[in-house]
Amino acid sequence: MPVCNTEMNLSILQQQNDFPLRVMEKLENLPLDYSEKHSFIIRSNSNGAGHLEAGVVLLLYFNGSEFCFQLIRRSQHVPQAGDISCPGGILEKSTDMMLSHILSKTCFIRRIDDVTLTSLPHKDKETSKLISIYLMNALRESWEEIGLSPLNVGFLGALPSYSLTYFERTIFPLVCLVKEPYKQRLNHEVEKILEVPLSYFFESSSYAGLEIVSSPDENDPRYNVTFPCLVIPDDKGNEDILWGATFQIVTNFLQVVSGVSLPFSSPSRTVRKTIPQHYATGRR
Repeated sequence: MPVCNTEMNLSILQQQNDFPLRVMEKLENLPLDYSEKHSFIIRSNSNGAGHLEAGVVLLLYFNGSEFCFQLIRRSQHVPQAGDISCPGGILEKSTDMMLSHILSKTCFIRRIDDVTLTSLPHKDKETSKLISIYLMNALRESWEEIGLSPLNVGFLGALPSYSLTYFERTIFPLVCLVKEPYKQRLNHEVEKILEVPLSYFFESSSYAGLEIVSSPDENDPRYNVTFPCLVIPDDKGNEDILWGATFQIVTNFLQVVSGVSLPFSSPSRTVRKTIPQHYATGRR
């Protein structure tokens, strides 16, 4: 594990042209498990499992002075309400495969260096195909959730999959650059969009230990644990908590790109979150 130090000059997070190139270079050589994980899910489901696949997009946005992540807060109308996540959702196999086929024919979504998704360096044919499918899955959901046009993104690369602990679900994260400011249009699933500066993740004061407790009527011992989290203040004196799968995906991305570890291992404060009844089932 790399040690947190000054190997990466954080000023690169303010360089609109250079930072995306660094991201693309780092992700290009990153080993991926998409083919193996997808095959495992198919075998599991053939034996009666209900394992779901979900494509999400980690959006990088330059706000005029530095790069931010665009993340969403889930609304009270959906399961896991209030959680912070990347735009995206469950794979709709027939729809997303059809869209992926159109993508491969038209090449209207490319890497920022104009490389098409069908000729990604260091990626075999099956992995490239799955990247295309999960990317279309994530961008379809992003259009529905926040109004981001697929034509307004540049592909930067893919991150390894992440399988959830409490759900039979595997997330396939894709990293994209938002090219231009856009009119945000939130649907009923999204309460708000958070723009979190990447530099915020390199400050130890941004982190806390998150005590997860079950509600009195749930009393599920799986939840009575502590996780690292990022505390995100807003301009109204409130705080959002980034934890769980999205926290792992984002921090893994930053450590891959920066080559250093992030300072979340020994937080100086603790916050508490009560998990509502049926959180793990997704029912409301």
